[in-house]
Amino acid sequence: MLMYSHMKTNCSQTTGRVEIKTHSPSRMNIKFGTVLPALLLAGVVLLGPDWGVQHCVAQPFLSPNIPGDEPSYSIGEFQLTVDPAFAYLFNPYPNTPGNYYYPGYSPVGGVLTSPIMYDFTDTKIAVSAYHTRNVGSPTYFTSPDPGGVRVGTSAVYPSFFPDFIPSYSSYAVLPPVFANAPDGIHELMTEIESFNLATTIGSAGQLNCPSHDPRVPSLPPSININMVVAGPAYIPNLPQNRRSIGMVQQLSPTVAGTDFPAQSFFNIYVEVTIPQTAGNNSQNDFPGVLGPIPRPAGQTQDGAVLYNDASDPLVIINTNVTSLPPTAVYIHGMTLAVPMRFKYANPPYWAANDVMGYLVLAGHGVIPNPSNDCAKVAAAVNTLLDQTLGPVGSPLPGMAVPWLRPTNSFPTPDSSYDSSMNTVVDATSGTSNVLDDTVSFTDPTLGTLYVRDISLGNLQNPIPPPPYLGTNYYNPPNTLATMALSVDQQNWFTAEASGPASMTISNTTDIGRTTSTFDTEMLSLDLTGGSPVIGSFMLRESPTKQSLGKHTIASNPRGYRVSSFFDVFLELSTDGGVTWNPANRSIRLQASMPPAAPGSIFITHAGPKVVLQWQNNFTLQSTPDLKVPFTDVAGPVTSGSYTNPITGSAMFFRLRQ
Repeated sequence: MLMYSHMKTNCSQTTGRVEIKTHSPSRMNIKFGTVLPALLLAGVVLLGPDWGVQHCVAQPFLSPNIPGDEPSYSIGEFQLTVDPAFAYLFNPYPNTPGNYYYPGYSPVGGVLTSPIMYDFTDTKIAVSAYHTRNVGSPTYFTSPDPGGVRVGTSAVYPSFFPDFIPSYSSYAVLPPVFANAPDGIHELMTEIESFNLATTIGSAGQLNCPSHDPRVPSLPPSININMVVAGPAYIPNLPQNRRSIGMVQQLSPTVAGTDFPAQSFFNIYVEVTIPQTAGNNSQNDFPGVLGPIPRPAGQTQDGAVLYNDASDPLVIINTNVTSLPPTAVYIHGMTLAVPMRFKYANPPYWAANDVMGYLVLAGHGVIPNPSNDCAKVAAAVNTLLDQTLGPVGSPLPGMAVPWLRPTNSFPTPDSSYDSSMNTVVDATSGTSNVLDDTVSFTDPTLGTLYVRDISLGNLQNPIPPPPYLGTNYYNPPNTLATMALSVDQQNWFTAEASGPASMTISNTTDIGRTTSTFDTEMLSLDLTGGSPVIGSFMLRESPTKQSLGKHTIASNPRGYRVSSFFDVFLELSTDGGVTWNPANRSIRLQASMPPAAPGSIFITHAGPKVVLQWQNNFTLQSTPDLKVPFTDVAGPVTSGSYTNPITGSAMFFRLRQ
């Protein structure tokens, strides 16, 4: 179980602080002095190594039956990959000199990076008393309360919905290691009751520490918005199926006197508000004071409000909690990138529930009371960004995005595998901050060589996915790679190389899953090319290190949702293959995002006519009967609005690319 200050312990000291040490992009070590305040956004989270709490000796789960209710001072960060259909929302406002893209938005990679966010109020997490798992019961719970297991108390949260978790079916995602746990072990349930991250550090009388890190944008000081919230305290009318609930579970009952080792996980639901800013299309297209669009009914802040729905929680998991407070390793790899949907309709720009983009990276860290100490805040921000986004030039790979594809072929026709490209233009100075993923090679003659912006294309003759437990081989004869190459990281030159490649895709889908999962491996890549900076060169996949990846396919009414990536170890030769220089690390190559797909058509009445509106350039088609093929509306009509008289016969419309 987790330790609260309300509990009696045999530790000589506990604190309300959290120490988080990250050891890899996909896992993190967390020491808790309170109630899981660092586990509110899936992703990488951290703090400095000197902000720890003392460990307690092994002991059983405790039974406080009260929620954790201590304040914490915290910071957060996230990245979204914007769907191409909504990229225009972040473009510079047209025909206005001096305007730039939305702060933190990269038009090259479609990545939107948030500013640093702060929570100087408090985080509240409720916890249940522990119970013994009974596999023979209908719910596996042996709670004396007929409502299920109570988390928190109504006396503390009288206005919240009933604080019960009725059964395991209450969890949107129940990881198999929890669902298949043995009879007789101890468990307790947890729930996030409140969480808030704002774009400014606080109001009058609190600390104001501006950040100038090139990896994150700065919003105008006038924008003070609660950007990421969770729990019923901050999400009004939160439905039961979007509660951020979790569990701590003993691994084995065989060790007398202790409930450790244990494991823990959370399903987390958030709301994110992207505020209006001047100089880009958000000032006109987002609801709020800068443009002509009023806030929708029920919306309390200016901007675009996003949420993750009941079927797509952020899932974080740890399978080795060993102490009180625990040194825990939480892994966010249980899900793909999480789709973030518009909560409110805003025609003609978007409809409610349209997917604006995908949450691919997120982090949250807790710091000691930073009152009057900007240096402490700056150190925490720098460490958080290093471990959430990665250092400049070495961005951490995000969760894979399941893009909409027309077929389930591998690879998707007309796609490529690209390294991360994220160039952000500072809206106040116009300075370009290049944050592209970069690997280096140490050549004995030329010194250190740098490569970024890799795109592996010309992937001809895609193959069908293999059946369950099957493996298919893909051998494109003449792949084409483009990249940028430099000897000083100041001057970059375009280079091209071509040659054969070989890949495998193996079906490893769990029985009963609606999403098919595949293990992939790049077996070989042998390219020959040239560059004005180093002349002819050869590039290959390492013959000694495995370049592994993942691939998923899910059916969709409009086609398939497909995610795909490889983590590739490359080697470079500048002497015709006599000497091969390995890259300093692997580089992730992800399937390229598709072109913008047609979005919603908005219909309004104008007297005896109807007006059709849509965004981006798609051709309007119509048919008087769904049994008759659609044909292009005369013109053709590809943008703007279309007015059609209301007649006695039906007419159906759609958009095509």
